[in-house]
Amino acid sequence: MYKTILVPLDGSDTAASILEQVAAFARAYQAELVLLTVGPTLPVSIPQAPDIQLTLTFQAEEYLDRVRTMLEAQGCEVHTTVCIGEPAVEILETAKQHDVDLIIINSRGGEGAPSPFLGSVAAKVAGASSVPVFVLHATPEGEDIHSHFSPG
Repeated sequence: MYKTILVPLDGSDTAASILEQVAAFARAYQAELVLLTVGPTLPVSIPQAPDIQLTLTFQAEEYLDRVRTMLEAQGCEVHTTVCIGEPAVEILETAKQHDVDLIIINSRGGEGAPSPFLGSVAAKVAGASSVPVFVLHATPEGEDIHSHFSPG
């Protein structure tokens, strides 16, 4: 049913708290995981913007490599990608590029969120995705509270 699953991660402990559930889901469906981190676009008015952007990209790649190693040790097939731009746009574009069947995203909500249950990025992705979006809500400690499934 699901062959390729996109998992956007922002580098936070809260985002990473869903990885155990993601691994179990991927193993159950024998699905390949595509891990994505989206870095910010820096204003060109910052003199060191290219150097800062390169450093941030390198740090994101290192982070995803650590996560990939952990997930591969749990029997998952994992690919990684780093993009620069607006998170929801890049998540949706990466989903198309990798022909994913499902997006699993973490959301803890927050002030100014369009919904008390979905953070702004998760809400944008769930509302605009052409594939199903499974949103896992977790505490910073990783305790699952509940989940929400958007059929896409």
